[in-house]
Amino acid sequence: MKKHIFLLILFSINNYELKCQLIFNSLEQVLSYTKEKSSSIKSNSIKIEQAEKGKLAAIASIIDLNGNVSLNVNQNTRLPVSLFPAEAFGGTPGTYQEIQTGIPFTNNLSQYGELKLINISGWKSLKLAKINLDYSKTESQLNEKQLFENIAATYYNIITLNEQLKTTKLNVQASDTIYQIVENKFNSGLARQQDLNEAKANSISIKENETQISFLIEQHYIALKILIDIDSQEIIEINEKPLLDKSTENPQFLENRLTYNSMFAKEMLATHTYKQNKSNLLPTLSFFASNSNQQFSSNFSLFDRNVNWINSNYIGLKATWSIPNANTISQLTKSKYEYLLAKENRKHSEIQIKNNSKQLESEFNKAISKRESDRILNELKRDTYIKNKENYIEGILSLDQLLNSYNAMVNSQYNYSTSSVNVLLSISKININNNYQ
Repeated sequence: MKKHIFLLILFSINNYELKCQLIFNSLEQVLSYTKEKSSSIKSNSIKIEQAEKGKLAAIASIIDLNGNVSLNVNQNTRLPVSLFPAEAFGGTPGTYQEIQTGIPFTNNLSQYGELKLINISGWKSLKLAKINLDYSKTESQLNEKQLFENIAATYYNIITLNEQLKTTKLNVQASDTIYQIVENKFNSGLARQQDLNEAKANSISIKENETQISFLIEQHYIALKILIDIDSQEIIEINEKPLLDKSTENPQFLENRLTYNSMFAKEMLATHTYKQNKSNLLPTLSFFASNSNQQFSSNFSLFDRNVNWINSNYIGLKATWSIPNANTISQLTKSKYEYLLAKENRKHSEIQIKNNSKQLESEFNKAISKRESDRILNELKRDTYIKNKENYIEGILSLDQLLNSYNAMVNSQYNYSTSSVNVLLSISKININNNYQ
């Protein structure tokens, strides 16, 4: 019975760990997961929704309907006293008598409405809200593009380090082999203590290199979790095994106008903000109407059926013009210069369109050239190391020359794996660039 309980607990723990582990086999899977889970992308959606609501509010602000309905029920607990000539009531001439005036209970029901007939500022606000919606959509795409580029860079850094870790583990075996060869020679009296020390130091160094690479992988995984918004307790693993020597076709290099579109929308936003601030100085014409009913009663009642309601109403037109003050002038001046700056930034981004495309092409060609060069160097350095190891065993070569050729081989392996993955990173940047137009 206890055995069954133990197995059930163990299964539950393993099942929980499997649920918390995320395995990615390609960058596309990472980006797809990011679209579903990223708080940054969800925030972009919220900003777009906010801009859409702002557009609806701007439509309503054109007529700017304003109205109210009020009901007042008053009880005059102490009526005012007025002085009247006493002789009117049979009193002594030349004297006055105190008389209470007014009605104890008063009910008031009133309705008031106002709407703008001419409101240039409201129309400018609607135009501004439409442009703000376009700007929010463009910024959302631009932020997503930048996020995906950062994810791609971190993703391929992890792949590079994984390849280096795999190579380093093989190099650890090679360094142990060198140490074993030197130790055998030392025991036979054919090598010095210094040679044994150097071989041991080389072995320790390459093992520490393996440890440092493992730490770097862990750090990059943490950086990837931050970018994707993955909980720190979850385990993620990248299992992509790139073919480093795979031939690569030249991709298509499209001109990306997303940054320009963002700058253009920002310029339009600044332009119409300036125009909207100027329109705030213009007068508005409004139509208003009011209707009210009053009831005066001597009885405490919300609606006294024995007393009629007295109706009154009026309509009219109202022209409003706000005199400019220091704050209004300050906002107008600020929006003017923001418009001028946005215009210059848009011109700059227009020039950058072709340059960005050329830069991606240049980076791709550079990565291809570097990969081919590092591939050849890696083969040569490895061949040199193998021959030097044989010559050292035969006593033809010194240990320093053997270790130098070994370290050169290690570095060439790192360079080749790095340049190979850089080709994949370059292609991913080009694909992201082409997908966001």
